[in-house]
Amino acid sequence: MSATYTATGIVLGWSDRREADRWYSVFTREHGKLELVARGSHKPLAKLAPHLEMPAEAELLLVRGRQYDLIAGVERRSAFPGLYGNLSRLVLARNALHLIDIGVRPMEADPALYDVVAGWLGFLNGSPPLTGDRAGFLLGAFALKLLALIGYRPELSHCLSCKAPLVPGAYRWHALKGGVVCEACAQRQQEQWFAARAMTDAALKLLRFALERGFDEQLRPHLPGAALAEYHEAVESLIVAHFPTIPANSLRAACAV
Repeated sequence: MSATYTATGIVLGWSDRREADRWYSVFTREHGKLELVARGSHKPLAKLAPHLEMPAEAELLLVRGRQYDLIAGVERRSAFPGLYGNLSRLVLARNALHLIDIGVRPMEADPALYDVVAGWLGFLNGSPPLTGDRAGFLLGAFALKLLALIGYRPELSHCLSCKAPLVPGAYRWHALKGGVVCEACAQRQQEQWFAARAMTDAALKLLRFALERGFDEQLRPHLPGAALAEYHEAVESLIVAHFPTIPANSLRAACAV
């Protein structure tokens, strides 16, 4: 006999299944990412669908099945109404949830990451209007925090090789190895660090700020064009190097509305 259980979760995405059903990817506090089916939710008058298709935190009643678990009931816990009437906020929220969907393995509970995701939606719910550059910077900050929590925190203060503190203007970036290497080590071990590329102090400063500070503080830094472009290249190179699936769009393109 099937067992029922409950979970607190945030819907990351969905896709149609057969004529009337839908698959939902849900990030839960208790069980990590779950792939669930809601029967009949593709129908025009489906009762569950309206509660599952906008960014929200919800209490889910789930039924354990032989092949997949089913969503039997849903009750919203936090609705984040500030997202619904603002397209740029909604696009930013959904792109961050997509990063969770493609970057997190199923069935690995991570309460700390769950709190970051819930905090992200709460921040966007009350954020001021965002320019395209600011939205892209914020999505990069979210991606950096996600990478750090799933085990790929970049080293931004010390050389990856000799562990010495970085000297301004004398280091290179290596995404696959996960951070920065000092110029002396890069020169001395050229075969090991041949793929490392130059990075400016302004770009490194943006990376450090985005990784270490809260989302509300990410509205403060000045975003010079050249440094911002380097920042995006660095974050995207980390995603390509360490995510199991690569996003279809760049961070900047994902925030365009």
